[in-house]
Amino acid sequence: MMQKIALLILIFLLQLVQASEPVRIATGEYPPFTGSNLVDDGFVNHLIRQVLAEAGLSAEFTYLPWKRSFQAAQQGKYDMASYWVCEREYQQHFYCSDELYRGQLLLYFRADTPLPQWHSIDDLKPYRIGAILGYEYVPEFHQAMQKGELDVIMVSNDRLNLNMLLNDRVDLILLSDTAMQSLLAEHFPSMPKDQIQAHPKPFLNYRAHVLFPKSIASSSALRTRFNASLKELKASGEVERQWQRLINGEFIPQQD
Repeated sequence: MMQKIALLILIFLLQLVQASEPVRIATGEYPPFTGSNLVDDGFVNHLIRQVLAEAGLSAEFTYLPWKRSFQAAQQGKYDMASYWVCEREYQQHFYCSDELYRGQLLLYFRADTPLPQWHSIDDLKPYRIGAILGYEYVPEFHQAMQKGELDVIMVSNDRLNLNMLLNDRVDLILLSDTAMQSLLAEHFPSMPKDQIQAHPKPFLNYRAHVLFPKSIASSSALRTRFNASLKELKASGEVERQWQRLINGEFIPQQD
């Protein structure tokens, strides 16, 4: 009888230790949404931290190249992947959280070489396009790349991508409006605002999610817990308050 009681106490203590362990999250650099050098790790990761805190959990972020972060999470090395679009192909290996926010990817060009009206990927074939390794784009874009139908130069980050555009190495780059404004404010503050322009037609409308690997048995329960806390934060207005911080540029470190 005493052995059974001791075993129950041991199991209870192990559960307490596990409960205190942080949720391991694989992520990447995409200012101002995610970033190791951003205030509060950026809008998305700060929101994730708040959601987990609401659920009584803590967050531990590991920054990796985007493709590697996705693969490591898929293999169960991390409890969550921040952050991705809930593509159908991803759902074979992940559970998707509820929507964190909605965004757009835009096509940017130099003002002296404007992009005319375009309607499909085929219309972009005459142009040199800068894109980022590991970022998500529409399936048609990746398919055209693999077939060699698009002239795409892949680099590791948005700053390099914008530099290519400014130096006439590419004609177009893909970026969200919020990320572009953050990039300009942090790294190109003296550049004339009208030097780079965006085409009014969005390249992609997307919804952002957190992914939970199916290779971990507790992922479904963690997703349920996460979604419940996210719903509470949305209802309280906290998500909207954090979005306003994003718009105000508050996740970008202030320059001395």
